[in-house]
Amino acid sequence: MNEIWLALPTGIGIATVASAVGIGGGILWMPFLIIMLRLKPETAVLTSLIIQSAGMGSGAVAYNRKDRIDYRLAGLLLLITAPGIALGAYAARMTSPAHMELILGLLTLTTAFLFVSANQQYHDVGEMRARPREAKPYLGFISLLSIVSGLLSVSIGEWLIPIMRSKMALRMSTAVATSITTIFGTCLIGAASHAILGNRPQWAVILWAVPGVLIGGQIGPRLAEHINERKLKDMFIFLLTLIGIHLIYNAF
Repeated sequence: MNEIWLALPTGIGIATVASAVGIGGGILWMPFLIIMLRLKPETAVLTSLIIQSAGMGSGAVAYNRKDRIDYRLAGLLLLITAPGIALGAYAARMTSPAHMELILGLLTLTTAFLFVSANQQYHDVGEMRARPREAKPYLGFISLLSIVSGLLSVSIGEWLIPIMRSKMALRMSTAVATSITTIFGTCLIGAASHAILGNRPQWAVILWAVPGVLIGGQIGPRLAEHINERKLKDMFIFLLTLIGIHLIYNAF
């Protein structure tokens, strides 16, 4: 793989965007690993999870310094997502590569549509912490989403942010920080689950990508305070749409 060095600049870019807007990088890492580096889906999943663990961990450290993380909410979310992530990792062993690409393509387009329809408010107004009872009605849905996270290494952050903002009334900075922290935990759980089941990552890609995501994980939180987040998400939606169409086309 002569293009393996591309994992470094790609890591900087993906981690910067992911930590700035509170999403997980898996929705972008999986297409990069499958399309650009031509990894097998089962190898790409574990590779993506390990890379994301580094990037989300870096972002979580940055937000921890700013005291923006709702640790009680993040802990609750990790508790209810752990079984689903393990189940998704097991399901990955039973799913063909073509079907995994098709599911990933459909999920990518769905995520783009979610960002279009969410109509998020970007001003940083709201609560600093959520009460557990406010999260309770959505735990079942989040638990189901975690199965997809374990299957394809995509995060639940794309769905968490709208729920935290509109249903739990958290301010944007707290929602993003808590989402990043939760994704960090789910990536660790997912990586451990896939490794236990016998999957092996592509370590050469990880060695190039991890320095990039560590850098991007520090840039994103700083960038979020100075850029127009709506324009960033518009570009993200456009990119997801192109990737989703390409993955679905490749699956047939």
